Amino acid sequence: MGDRVWQVPQDQFITVWNDARSLDEAAAKFKALVNGNVPCWAVMARAMSLRKDGIALKPLTRSAPLPA
Repeated sequence: MGDRVWQVPQDQFITVWNDARSLDEAAAKFKALVNGNVPCWAVMARAMSLRKDGIALKPLTRSAPLPA
């Protein structure tokens, strides 16, 4: 399930990420792109990997905090 986000080409991932207003919106867009579930943790893992490689991505937060 989490590997689906890695099917999105890097340039497309960067565009979707930077166009999104929140992490939840980005995950929803990736879900539509791959026609399957894409958990937020997988989206964050890919974004962190890109940042580690020196790619600039805008900061995104969740629309609502996680329940306690």
